[in-house]
Amino acid sequence: MARVFDDLELGYVKEVLASGVLGWKQGTVTRRFEGAFAKLVGSPYAIARNSAMSGLAEAVAVSGAGTAYEVICDPIVHFGGLAALYFNAVPRFVDVRRDTYLMDPDAVRANFTPLTKALIVTNLWGLCAELDELRQICDEHGIFMIEDCAHVIGSYWKGKHSGTYGDLGVFSFQQGKHLPTGDGGMLTTAREDLYDKIYNQWAFSGESPMFMTLNFRMNEVTAAVGLGQVQRVTGYVEQYTRNLHRLNEAITGCEWLGARHVPPKAQQSGYVWACTWEGDKLGLRLERFKEICAEIGLKINSGFAQLNVPAYQFDIFKGSTAYGVPDCPVRCPFYAEKSDYRYRPGLCPVAEDLIPRFIRLGLVEVSDEESTRRAALLQEAIRRMER
Repeated sequence: MARVFDDLELGYVKEVLASGVLGWKQGTVTRRFEGAFAKLVGSPYAIARNSAMSGLAEAVAVSGAGTAYEVICDPIVHFGGLAALYFNAVPRFVDVRRDTYLMDPDAVRANFTPLTKALIVTNLWGLCAELDELRQICDEHGIFMIEDCAHVIGSYWKGKHSGTYGDLGVFSFQQGKHLPTGDGGMLTTAREDLYDKIYNQWAFSGESPMFMTLNFRMNEVTAAVGLGQVQRVTGYVEQYTRNLHRLNEAITGCEWLGARHVPPKAQQSGYVWACTWEGDKLGLRLERFKEICAEIGLKINSGFAQLNVPAYQFDIFKGSTAYGVPDCPVRCPFYAEKSDYRYRPGLCPVAEDLIPRFIRLGLVEVSDEESTRRAALLQEAIRRMER
């Protein structure tokens, strides 16, 4: 389903231009967009931001994490780790469950240290992690919980929308996400004190802010587009979820493509369809399957990112050169004297095994006709592989 941008969005943009107020101002379009998004996900408060990456960084900042403190992150995507680096905190990567590809609560428990200040859980590819258990663990340890919700508008855990379990949820409105504004993001929270801190104390409200901060606000024109798109996003998600189900059905019964497990507590939304290659266990070659898909015109993605390795094996983390010096963050003297934690192969063995096995297809802006075609091609690729 193609995105729709028409007179609805244009009307809000014209309203902004007619007002003469293009930047955030109390009571204007940005506030209305925040209210509409908060209602969509069932959060008491929402705060618009210029990007989800900015929102993640700000979430780390308000968590109390910083130099010589640790932020627990999952290793498949690197954005949580980068957010920790922005405030000189140390990303401590924990493993995922093999069947859901999501943060493993047992791995979280095994990685708490006296230096742990925050946890960033990635709700990946339309599916929520075990958010109630992670919330309980964070509460037990007094840890600030952040949800990366870039992929999960329309996703629920135990009937609660993503972004409503953490102290802060962070949503993305980048062009490829469920709700597109070009760029942009939203923080959600149920904590009035955080809402006040981020919107007032943490803002540039005078000559000098009350804390070290940056200007992450969303402008009025972007919010105008968002105010229109928030009225359309449920329809988008319904379409992408139909696409997801078609592809899941296409691999039913295939012994060498492992379907992603969706726990009974979860309601998944369509964003990226993924399964895992298990053919090596039956003497099949992944390269041959990729060749077949190319021959019949099915453009699949295999693995994840260019290196096909967990985030902690990226140079910016393992090389400890995030700031152009060979010490930060894990070799920073303020941290190294307290911990011998290092990024090394084998740190998250499940993630290391999973990432090269991923077979993925995008679901965003894909029509019913195209997703039906892809499902048929996937079935044909399976038949050819089994001949």
